[in-house]
Amino acid sequence: MKNVFPPLLVLGVLLFALYQTRYKKPETTEEKVNPAYLEHTKKHTASHIQEELDRLHTDAYVKNYIVNVIKHGSNQFNFKGGEMEGGFVSSKDAPKVACHVLSLSGKKCEEPYPEDAAMFYTSVCGGCHGDDGKGLGGTYPDLTRKTLLGIEKREEFLKSLLYR
Repeated sequence: MKNVFPPLLVLGVLLFALYQTRYKKPETTEEKVNPAYLEHTKKHTASHIQEELDRLHTDAYVKNYIVNVIKHGSNQFNFKGGEMEGGFVSSKDAPKVACHVLSLSGKKCEEPYPEDAAMFYTSVCGGCHGDDGKGLGGTYPDLTRKTLLGIEKREEFLKSLLYR
């Protein structure tokens, strides 16, 4: 009896799997959309993709992008220095540093940023990006570029969605 039990168990499992794949109807899950989102989308004449493309090069968008990278890090580029981890600066101080980074490429924040933003940048970011933001010879991203690499990558991605 001991020799018969394992093959019967395997046969039972195989028959159950066959039944599941062949005869049992798959459960359908109804996709639910938030009603507030539906109302929100009715107000738009352009797609969300186009709207984001239109805002992509504004100083406010770039500042928000920089704040997000400071808070959450970035691993989308294969720089020699490695990926950037987030959280080196508090959430409260991230907008200050972002404003200083904007100033490195000639952009401005809507609200003036405190003088200690440069100190935060130099002490936290300058070790990798250089005090001037040029990226230490290609080891880390150059933050003085007119268009940051992450913004360029986002633009390429959005255009690929828009022009399929």
